[in-house]
Amino acid sequence: MNAPDVTVGVVSWNARDQLLACLDALPAALAGLSAEIVVVDNGSTDGSWPLLERRRDVEAIHNERNVGLTPGRNQILARSRGRALLMLDSDTRPLPGSIRTLVEYLDAHPRVGLAGALLLGPDGSLQLSCRTFPPLLLPFMRRPPLSAIFEHRRTVNMHLMRDYDHARPRAVDWVMGACQCTRGDVARRLGGYDERIFSHGGEDTDWCVRTWKAGYEVHYVPDAQVIHDYGHFTRRNPLSKQAVRGLVDYFYMQAKHRHARGGLAGPG
Repeated sequence: MNAPDVTVGVVSWNARDQLLACLDALPAALAGLSAEIVVVDNGSTDGSWPLLERRRDVEAIHNERNVGLTPGRNQILARSRGRALLMLDSDTRPLPGSIRTLVEYLDAHPRVGLAGALLLGPDGSLQLSCRTFPPLLLPFMRRPPLSAIFEHRRTVNMHLMRDYDHARPRAVDWVMGACQCTRGDVARRLGGYDERIFSHGGEDTDWCVRTWKAGYEVHYVPDAQVIHDYGHFTRRNPLSKQAVRGLVDYFYMQAKHRHARGGLAGPG
């Protein structure tokens, strides 16, 4: 069989309604591209799995428990045949033509190994999804009580690229993992997601830094737009189990990529 244009992968845990909205948005977002759609259900208890089993448009994988985001993404990567690999979070809804735009951007720019979309909140507000490599102490700066002091200071502003024209594409250090489109051959060459990073503790930064290290660029592509219902759970609950695990993963990622702290993309 010929390889599809893109493999679309989603790892989901107890996000049934958001997941279904994401899947229903895919045909318009693909805009005629051939695709295989792989969904990993990470032990959901909200009725997600029976619904996925009945869908003929997806290859559904069921885990008995929540094994984490990166192991789930590796399950997708192991099955991926697409020229491109698009990983979406379950709380996203790609807008019409968005996936086609990302794949065509990779086709037109051979030096780009990974492209990320412009993310919008459900109300249409811009999410700052392209960023510089994070400062070492960023998690403390952006969580209470220190967020009241540091959130709009120079260090955080530069990291979030608040002063950047978000209507213009450019090379960036990394893009948020809610929507990352990687060349299929590059994704397979990277050897899988680092499973020491369990979930949302820098796995998206790690994937982008490794793309740079492999000799490819990471670009932000605002012509591709995706709705993202971003919850900021760990920032609102800094002492939760998820938040603590996220911190452990984050500092592991920081130690792993010490060389990236000076930035990767250069001035834009």
